[in-house]
Amino acid sequence: MKHFCSLAFVGMLALVGSTGTAWGQGSSSGGPAVGWLKISSDAPLRGRWSLYSEVETRQGNAQLAGQYLGRVGLRWHLGPAFSLTTGYVLAYNEAEPSDPREPLPEHRLYQEVALADASGLLRVGHRLRVEERWLRPAPEANFAFAPRLRYQLRLVTPLRRGGKLPVGAFYLTAADEVFAGLGRRSNRSFLEENRLSGGLGYRLSRPTTIELVYLHQNQAAGPQAFALARNAVQLSFAYAPAARMSAVKL
Repeated sequence: MKHFCSLAFVGMLALVGSTGTAWGQGSSSGGPAVGWLKISSDAPLRGRWSLYSEVETRQGNAQLAGQYLGRVGLRWHLGPAFSLTTGYVLAYNEAEPSDPREPLPEHRLYQEVALADASGLLRVGHRLRVEERWLRPAPEANFAFAPRLRYQLRLVTPLRRGGKLPVGAFYLTAADEVFAGLGRRSNRSFLEENRLSGGLGYRLSRPTTIELVYLHQNQAAGPQAFALARNAVQLSFAYAPAARMSAVKL
């Protein structure tokens, strides 16, 4: 079992280095890495409920524009490793990577199911999210409805012997998230986007973790689904009381 876990984790890290050529006729390496920052909190409420909040800033590159995002959600914990969440997102998207005009607003509603398994040395997390999005493709355009489905597989393996994650412990993390468009496609690819990441995490305190990961993003665009790409180094700070942490958030 230990060998299987090791091979699975190495396989995920190998995927992080891929350029995702299956996403279109052409592809790009994504160029130099840009900076992303993410801060999140899962604050407990009464009983099994908690309030999830998140802010992100994503720097753009020559191919993909930057984005600023705020998320809030009401989360119901059915167990320590199983939760349901529904909430709202307000995002601002730069019109074009080189466009000096104000970012374009985007509104989202979302529903999410998250499940974790910490029975072995390799901790596995699954997240399925449905998003109803209203966005503006251009400053002069009206809001367009663009729903999508997202699935993320996340792996965490502690670097301490015995698979423990006490305060002061490091861990490795890898993730792959696939985005699929719903509704009318207008000759666009069903698979809109893929994000692969891998990096290092540190448990700063009982409720707080820090992660530094390298991320490669591929995004299909246009009738020919030419793959646009971006590389990013993402720094993440997460706060969640121990009772609300899933096995892979520790």
